[in-house]
Amino acid sequence: MSIYENILIDSEINSYTYIAKKTEIYNAKIGKFCSIGPNSIIGLSTHPLDNFISTSPIFYSTEKQLPVRVVDKQYFNDSIKETIIGNDVWIGANVLITGGITIGNGAVIAAGSIVTKNVEEYAIVGGIPAKIIKYRFDLEKRKFLKESQWWNKSNINYLKMNYKKFHNFENLKKWKNHEINNK
Repeated sequence: MSIYENILIDSEINSYTYIAKKTEIYNAKIGKFCSIGPNSIIGLSTHPLDNFISTSPIFYSTEKQLPVRVVDKQYFNDSIKETIIGNDVWIGANVLITGGITIGNGAVIAAGSIVTKNVEEYAIVGGIPAKIIKYRFDLEKRKFLKESQWWNKSNINYLKMNYKKFHNFENLKKWKNHEINNK
C-alpha cells in the first residue's frame, strides 16, 4: 500500500492500493489493487433536502459544525454512510463520491467526476453526475474476471514472477485455467 502526504483516512484499505496526495476518505472499505488519484473525497455526507426549510446543520445537528447550536437533539442523520470500493478500481483526480455508494470491481471513475449512484463492475463512468461511458470488457470477460477473483489469489512473490500475465486477457485466462490455486 502507498499513501502520500496530506491525506485524511477513516477507513479500511486493502493490499496493493495506492492513494495520491490531498485525498480524504471517510467511512469506506477499499479493495485490493486500487488506484486513487489526488484531490479526491470519498464518503461525502448529506444534508436534508426534503421537509426541512434550511439545509444548514444549525437546525438539525448536534455535531457542532458551527460554534453555536440551537437544537438539543439530532433531527437529521448526517452521519456518513459506508462507501464500498471493489478491487482493481481506478479513481481519477478530483473525484467526489457520495457516502453510501458501492463501486464494483474493475470500475474506472474519470477525473473530475461526481459519483452519486452505485457503479457497476468494470464500468467506466464520468461526468457530473457520473454516468456510464462504456465497459472495460465485454460481458463474457467481465464474468470470467468476476469468477476468477484474481485479486484474492495473488501473493506478491507470484505477482513479481508472473506480472506479464496481467498485460492482456488471454495471458490471464491461461493463468486461471492452469495456476489460479497458487496462493
